Amino acid sequence: MLGRIARIDATTRAIVAGDLSARVPGRGTDDELDRLTSGINDMLDRLQTLMVDLKRVTTDVAHDLRTPLARLRQKLESAREEATGVADYAAVTDEAVAEVDRLLGIFTALMRIAEIEARARRSAFAAVDLSTLAADMAEVYEPVAEETGHHLALRIEPHVGIVGDRALVQQILANLVENALRHTPAGTTVTVEVTTRGGRPVLGVADDGPGVPADMREEVQKPFRRLETARSTSGSGLGLALVKAVATLHEADLLLGDGAPGLRAEIVFPEPASRPGAADQPAGSRPAP
Repeated sequence: MLGRIARIDATTRAIVAGDLSARVPGRGTDDELDRLTSGINDMLDRLQTLMVDLKRVTTDVAHDLRTPLARLRQKLESAREEATGVADYAAVTDEAVAEVDRLLGIFTALMRIAEIEARARRSAFAAVDLSTLAADMAEVYEPVAEETGHHLALRIEPHVGIVGDRALVQQILANLVENALRHTPAGTTVTVEVTTRGGRPVLGVADDGPGVPADMREEVQKPFRRLETARSTSGSGLGLALVKAVATLHEADLLLGDGAPGLRAEIVFPEPASRPGAADQPAGSRPAP
């Protein structure tokens, strides 16, 4: 007994000294100390993963901020050397403001993700009619889709309910729709879907565009991860990371799959203990053209 406690003590000291790979050896006896050992090792695995992710995100942030800062510096230097009048300075100022706004957008998204991952917003959880929310959001994005030459379709079961943060669910649906509109060509159909699967509410956005390769679907859920084909489009690469954080907060699963063709992104929520009342106006369906 004392020897096993000594091994736990030695492992914790190694961790404090900076060796995050240290683990407490187990004996497979399934007694109280063995279960404690397993719990400690699980905690250390999670800690090591978080530290690796932190280092990666720090590197990614530095890399992603370098480009807009370099552009901003170049524009200001050009203005200083080449501008000849008020109009030139005004044009450069507008471009500089746009770069600053992009930087602020990155910081805002990062802070939002950190807040969500800290589970700071569970106090806002309440019954939400997912069907009505999705129909309302689709109505908001219909003019945007028309402007970009996309077709927006609905496949929504009425009165599908969840328990969650309405504002955050609106945010992730907006992110998924905007991703589909941004990364697919004109003529693509983007479909907003609400259904149930095995009693679990499912919120989805599907498109018949080029899709995402199967080996990249996990990668694009990480902060600042983008496909090479998406580098030329606007965005920070944080959209799906935010969706993932909100899904995790709701104990839901984010699934990226093959739309055959295109990409299908789904948030599969846990079965709610209670559903919102059916007093809201029922959502409908609009077939793809």
